[in-house]
Amino acid sequence: MRIFSIKNIIKAVLAAGIILTLFIYCASSADLKIYLVTEERGIILSENSGRSWSSFNKGLPDKVEPLRLYRAGNYLYLTTWSSGLYRSEEASPNWVNISSPDFKTRSIYFDDAEYRKISAFNFDPENPDSLVIATKHTIYRSENRGDTWIKLPRTGLHERNYITALSVTGKRIYAGTSFNGIYEFNGSRFTHAGKNLPGEPYSGTLTFTEQVTSLFSDKKMVMAGFFFGSGIYSKNHNAKTFQYTAGSEDKVKHFSVDDISIINGKVCYTSGGEFFMSDENKKPLPLDNINSVIKNASERYRIISATVTSKSGAYPALSAVPERTDSSKRSETTGGKNSIYLSVSAVRSNLNRYIKIANETEINAFVIDMKDDFGNIYFPSKLKTVTEIRSQRNPVNVKHILKTMKENNIYSIARIVVFKDNKMYQGYNSRYAIKNRKTGKPWKGTEHEYWVDPHSEFVHDYNIGLAKELAEMGFDEIQFDYIRFPSDGPIHLCNYTHRKDNDTYKSEIMVDFLKKAKKNLNVPVSVDIYGFNSWYHFGNWIGQDMEALSRVVDVISPMVYPSHFGRSFYMKGDRAGRSYRIVYDGGKRAMKLIDHSVHIRPYLQAFNLLSPTWGPGYINNQINAAKESGLNGYTLWNARGDYDTPFQALKNK
Repeated sequence: MRIFSIKNIIKAVLAAGIILTLFIYCASSADLKIYLVTEERGIILSENSGRSWSSFNKGLPDKVEPLRLYRAGNYLYLTTWSSGLYRSEEASPNWVNISSPDFKTRSIYFDDAEYRKISAFNFDPENPDSLVIATKHTIYRSENRGDTWIKLPRTGLHERNYITALSVTGKRIYAGTSFNGIYEFNGSRFTHAGKNLPGEPYSGTLTFTEQVTSLFSDKKMVMAGFFFGSGIYSKNHNAKTFQYTAGSEDKVKHFSVDDISIINGKVCYTSGGEFFMSDENKKPLPLDNINSVIKNASERYRIISATVTSKSGAYPALSAVPERTDSSKRSETTGGKNSIYLSVSAVRSNLNRYIKIANETEINAFVIDMKDDFGNIYFPSKLKTVTEIRSQRNPVNVKHILKTMKENNIYSIARIVVFKDNKMYQGYNSRYAIKNRKTGKPWKGTEHEYWVDPHSEFVHDYNIGLAKELAEMGFDEIQFDYIRFPSDGPIHLCNYTHRKDNDTYKSEIMVDFLKKAKKNLNVPVSVDIYGFNSWYHFGNWIGQDMEALSRVVDVISPMVYPSHFGRSFYMKGDRAGRSYRIVYDGGKRAMKLIDHSVHIRPYLQAFNLLSPTWGPGYINNQINAAKESGLNGYTLWNARGDYDTPFQALKNK
């Protein structure tokens, strides 16, 4: 009778499709290895469900910043932020750097260049010696466990694509991107791999695909996980359309898939630092035995990622990336600054009016133009270059303005427009202007836009020199704007004659400039960037890589004006709530993209443009969204300095 009951129980378990889950639960303590990548101890290993942890760092340099650990066959691989790729045998750990010199950053200032971030890595499940790796915009392949690397041609895969995930099976390679979907490499070029991936409509003809975070492929099919609430999709290799497979489609939970694998037909994956298996209804079934170990460890260590492997090979090696919310590294000086932007003409005519707004509302900072969009300088500079290119224009009384602001406890931010500069463009016989590759003459973008070469050290030094003077005058913070390459006009004709290495990423030049600026300034530095950088890694499009910038500056200000997004963007839901939805999701997504030592202080729309629901409620929607998404401060932008409507909104608050 007892045997019969057990048989019935086994049949019931098999029918419910959970025998694999039971195996994982029962075998975990004896069969599973759990590796944690931590901030305090580097890599640590437990083979007894977290009761004890041992170091797994032999061979790693002291200052390595590890990202994620992978197991392929009998080897482990460690990706890092700036130290390249490491390999170790699992049985006898000793990490060895297997990076190609080509993985290094291109820098005009730092001879001992760091390695580029390893933005994606994977291996062939049928042949663990076959590896693929991406350094943001470049993909490499190795057939010998990383002893040698071959750069893949980028034909069909535009250089502006940021590679966020990879998979390889035999000769077939898939590359997931940050906003353009998935590409397949056929040996000579990349082509789009399929349709029906989750995304957000932007305009009548354009939809951005959600950022791909993970890929898994075998001989039959490919599976993809995504960044922000989109679940897991899959397709057979020859199919043209992806189908929803597992996970969660609930955007409210901001569901992100970090890793995927399959065992016995079951989809196993990680999300939010936890491990899951899909049940029969494609819903997530938490693997609590593993998750509890990681949760307990997180009370002792700041975990960057967690990787679980099976000694017997019965469970797939998977990695999880916990949410990181540590704000202890952020500057207290730059946090909580609620500011308004002021042009020089606005300051000249209405300074007392703006002081009144600050005294009667939560506004406690002003952003003031000191170098505008045309290169005009509005303070008494002593730089020789200012005289030579005649960029000084009717300076304001900076000493009086700053004194008045300090008396009213208002934080002062000097805005400097960097690479959009007509004065420098025209000066020195246009030596520092971007050139037209066909004519050799200064390149012209859209009307009234004049761009200088971001690769020019002279241009860098000029703007840093201005910033130093403003800091010495007493400004509390320096804010660099137009810290980018041009985006409009015939940009395919741009020739950067001051570029020293053609393989330089555009974002690397921005980081070079900002690192040099930070080294020369004794006040916090902030940067203004396109709002869309809060949604996806853009990097090599105009050079604004939010993640890379966040490792250098103190504050990033994405311009998330609802009016400046496509007409179809975030239109699901009531129209009045669109301004809230855009700023809220922009804040949530930005906080997941950045290094957490930086503040996100968004620019909010304080002007009426393409905004049918404009009014105080529109303003407060944005302010509330910024705060409720976890951001700490904001800046209201009105080019004319007309803050009557925002003042009304703020007083009502």
